[in-house]
Amino acid sequence: MAKTPFYGVTPNQREKRDRLPADSLLRVAGPAIQAWWQHAYLDQPGAVLPRRFADEARASLPGLAGGADPPPPEEVFEALQIQRLRLHHDQQVPEWTR
Repeated sequence: MAKTPFYGVTPNQREKRDRLPADSLLRVAGPAIQAWWQHAYLDQPGAVLPRRFADEARASLPGLAGGADPPPPEEVFEALQIQRLRLHHDQQVPEWTR
């Protein structure tokens, strides 16, 4: 009898687990990711979500400089690309390409 997959986890998600998106996929998705960050975090009224976005981005992306607060999505995305490259190169984290 075949094993039942984990609830809510598709085969595609299992293939992506513990992998990085390939650089080409990340570049293609970049404008949509940045637009989502802008809409979901930075365009929100009040200071809580933009501040949290900035704090979490700076904590998880060492390449993100001080600069504007909150940093523009373009700078966060650039730092994300640098971090992806570092993980792939230094720790040999495999990529997914589809």
